[in-house]
Amino acid sequence: MTSTPQNLTPPQVRRRILTASQTDWVFRNLTLIIACVTVFLIVLIGVMLGWVSRPSFAHSGSSFYTSTQWDPVAASEDKKVGDLFGALPFLYGTLVTSGVALLIAVPLGIGGAIFLSEIAPKWLSTPISFVVELLAAVPSIVYGFWALNYLIPPLQAHVGNWFTSTFPQIPFFAPTPDASTGQHFFAAGIILAMMVLPFITAVSRDVLRTVPLTQREAAYGMGATRWEAIKTVVLRYASSGIIGAVMLGLGRAIGETMAVTMVIGSKISFPAIGNAASFSLFRSGYTMTALLADQYPSPNSDLHKAALTQIGFTLFLVTILVNALARGMVWLTAMKPGSGNLWSQKLKEGISSGSRWCALGLVSLVFVLQFFSDVSHKGAAGLFGTAEIVGYLLLGLVLFNQWVPAKPVFVAWRKSSSLFAVCVCGLCAFVACFALFALLIFVGKEGISALNGDFFKMPDAGGVRHAIVGTGLLVFWASLIGIPVGVMGGIYLAEFGNSRVGSVIRFATDLLNGVPSIVIGIFAYSVIIVPAAEKAEIAKAGAFGLGIMMIPTVMRTTEELIRLVPMSLREGSLALGATYTRTMWQVVLPAARGGIVTGILLAVARVAGETAPLLMVGCNSTMWSTDMKSPIASLPMLIYTLRDQPDTYHQLWGAAFLLVMLVLVFNILARIFTRNRFSRTA
Repeated sequence: MTSTPQNLTPPQVRRRILTASQTDWVFRNLTLIIACVTVFLIVLIGVMLGWVSRPSFAHSGSSFYTSTQWDPVAASEDKKVGDLFGALPFLYGTLVTSGVALLIAVPLGIGGAIFLSEIAPKWLSTPISFVVELLAAVPSIVYGFWALNYLIPPLQAHVGNWFTSTFPQIPFFAPTPDASTGQHFFAAGIILAMMVLPFITAVSRDVLRTVPLTQREAAYGMGATRWEAIKTVVLRYASSGIIGAVMLGLGRAIGETMAVTMVIGSKISFPAIGNAASFSLFRSGYTMTALLADQYPSPNSDLHKAALTQIGFTLFLVTILVNALARGMVWLTAMKPGSGNLWSQKLKEGISSGSRWCALGLVSLVFVLQFFSDVSHKGAAGLFGTAEIVGYLLLGLVLFNQWVPAKPVFVAWRKSSSLFAVCVCGLCAFVACFALFALLIFVGKEGISALNGDFFKMPDAGGVRHAIVGTGLLVFWASLIGIPVGVMGGIYLAEFGNSRVGSVIRFATDLLNGVPSIVIGIFAYSVIIVPAAEKAEIAKAGAFGLGIMMIPTVMRTTEELIRLVPMSLREGSLALGATYTRTMWQVVLPAARGGIVTGILLAVARVAGETAPLLMVGCNSTMWSTDMKSPIASLPMLIYTLRDQPDTYHQLWGAAFLLVMLVLVFNILARIFTRNRFSRTA
């Protein structure tokens, strides 16, 4: 007969209590150790990249960041100078493309966020928010392949010509031979804008929702219109958080690889003082990520490999800094009124006012430069150019706003201005939706016709079965790494993470989520491929990189969903004599199962479309293989390697369609699991 708590002797009770406390101690520390994996990875990535870059540091010194010459071929009798590594052109290309992306995405993203959080009813904002978030999940390789076929042609035929003919005096729009190719900085900036738009919109929307309702009610109580309340109260309150959203978008733009590589033109270019055309956005160029994608898989020498790794190390440091600043700004906005010290409050106000004045100064500078340029080249006719007319209208609008408050039409003007601003915000949200629909329409149009019997055959018969199976194998092995670590780490953060250690782990997890995938690929190559040499397990190295990328998504989702489990469930289980460990496994985790599955689905959808880590470790094959010790095929790598072969377009569109459908299905399933989870909790 099994002993019950009523007939246990005192020594047995003490032993049972001691065993329970030991089990709980082991469980807590085990989850702590696993959660610290994210901190360990951040430190190890930085140390490993810095260590591998040592020969480049020793060879180039500070000139690595100040020189514009990049010649990876060693000197010889016929070539007097070689092994020149200057990263300045790639830093410049990264800055320019990211700047163009933000100039396009920031107004659209903030306008869309205002519409979704402040204006649109729930029945409209919910589906639009879902559509915008889907943009972030579409694999970058699909963006790049779509841009090659549907974005580059209009840029060649119409857009580039219009800019270079309308604003030829502005150096950024000066005519160049590269404009006719359609592959240049401007094209890369447009595709990056599409990719960072959902991040800026989603984070800005969440930040705006943190503004207390009392702030809006106070503005309405003083007679403000809807737009006046948004402009003078909501946006000012949330300004630092919105800047944080922009910084997160900047971090994504800096680290994006495949789409940029496919449309930027891949030429080393840097502006020269005195040559206005060298500043043109219609020049082909390189970013740091594009250079790594082009040259890292096949370097000319060990020194060349070290120099490329140093670029990856620089990219790692920049993205870590940008993401840390973004998190800090979002934290400032989330800070409740009256909380925090005087320094943090002044910092928040300074960021708000400084950003407004910087934006105003930048716009004013552009108009002034264009005005003087047109007048100097065209004389009196330059006073009536396109930019000048726009400037006159804006100046007139400012003067009219100063004059109208004392006039009888002021009330009508306020109402019409509010209506116009609301319509503009709604248009921004629908532009983001249109971007996704355009992508889906063209990918679906080309891809559905490819899904026939031949498509699923072996590669020697013109099919892509090898790539489909290879993608599944890579995701499976990545899941074996990412899911256990993510779930156990999420348990620690949710149950024991309300401490300084938990804050550090949480911050490191967010940083790991922002590390560019190409940097993770270089890290996987350095820790797995290089030490193993000829016995390298290439496919497993690719899966290792993908698994690292899964960890932060699963961990943070698990944390948030476990926190939603009612405390009464834990208390009831503990009151019945269960240990904390047993309570977690048999009560809390089953209750949060739907949310955890959501995080897993989102992580799988993300890594299934990743290309850069596989490219860095050389995981690419055109033949059938399921051996994880050798290169295997995958759908993203198939699109990248065969993108310039017109006879394979039918297969590639089918592969792109499969990837997009995978993302859509997994995100829809994630929404269903989340909805069911909340309905059961309620």
